[in-house]
Amino acid sequence: MGAAAATRPPRHVARSLIVLALVAFAIAARVGVAAFQLNRLSSGPQVTGTYLPRFTQIAEAEGRPYRDFDVEYPPVSLAAIELVGAADANETGVRLLWLSLIFDAITVAALAFGWGRLAAVAYLVLTVPLLGFMYNTIDLLSVALATLSLSFVVNGHDRGGGVTMAAAVFAKVWPLALLPALVIGRGSRALWWAGGPLGAGAIAWLWWGGASGPVQVATQRGTPGWEYESTVGSLLWAFSSKPLQHVRDSTRVGTAPGWAKAVLAVAAVAAVAAVWRRAARRSSTELGLPAMAAVSILLLASPVISHPYVIWLAPWAAIAVCERGVRWALLPMTLMLVSGLLVVMNSTWPPDAALWPLKAVLLLRNAFLFAVPVSWFLEREPRAPVIGGQVSATAG
Repeated sequence: MGAAAATRPPRHVARSLIVLALVAFAIAARVGVAAFQLNRLSSGPQVTGTYLPRFTQIAEAEGRPYRDFDVEYPPVSLAAIELVGAADANETGVRLLWLSLIFDAITVAALAFGWGRLAAVAYLVLTVPLLGFMYNTIDLLSVALATLSLSFVVNGHDRGGGVTMAAAVFAKVWPLALLPALVIGRGSRALWWAGGPLGAGAIAWLWWGGASGPVQVATQRGTPGWEYESTVGSLLWAFSSKPLQHVRDSTRVGTAPGWAKAVLAVAAVAAVAAVWRRAARRSSTELGLPAMAAVSILLLASPVISHPYVIWLAPWAAIAVCERGVRWALLPMTLMLVSGLLVVMNSTWPPDAALWPLKAVLLLRNAFLFAVPVSWFLEREPRAPVIGGQVSATAG
């Protein structure tokens, strides 16, 4: 027995081997998916049913965006789309894939810089179920910018953090839910550095694109109805006889009156404020769970939830694992596994077929999404949150 115990590797060695295996698995999965997609885009038929044809259409359109033709993307994402746009969707997809890999690497580096290697490893593993579509959208741009912003802030670089957060908001609107994180337990300098570029950027956007630009983004070019993956849309699709309609590259169900959107928007603002108020009343500077809860609330209240939006949660889930422990990866991992399954089922059974398995998985995905803010309001304060790779000085 003594000899066997002596030959048993120390616990920290075993952990290191497990972490190394997880990293190797996540990187191998990325390499495999990237190689497969590059081969498909380079030698296969023209892609359809993805964001790539729309990106190509935007890049090839003549005139000034927002003024001469409608665009549903804010200026920073529009700039990235113009950068990768090519004459056909497949070439656009190749360029977007390489750019997305860069954004993915920036997110990993930002997590390691702000919260240590565990957060970076958690992100790499958590996002494996999303790899089938993660590199075909522009969403990694806002994810990389938002993560980089908060990593700057937790390391004391308020100016860089504030300016980068403003850029994230102009890439996709959802990082607005993270603005309070610039203040909680850290002073207000970073928020001021975000506020200035946000104000100047909004004025520049209105001057260049006209007042209709933000409206086009907020309404997805005036597309009516509820997107069928949204909270309301999934319930209508599952429990009513309302048919699905394809409108402006989006699958919608029912009608979405202005008053209903306004009620959901007000409820979302109040709920997000409650999340950060609860975070502010604590002695720690914990970021992962409140950020994950705030973004989830924004998604639940939105008339649109597209499957790439789940990527928005990944960095904050990884930070929660770093701050709280590996057990906190269970909920986001399950959410992302179900999201990946939903995309696979969608490609096999189009939503028009109205198959009950697809409806059930969609409702399950949204139920897990709802469970994220619920878990934040029900959980206890952590004993020793980890910030920037170190145990917080405020921990007991």
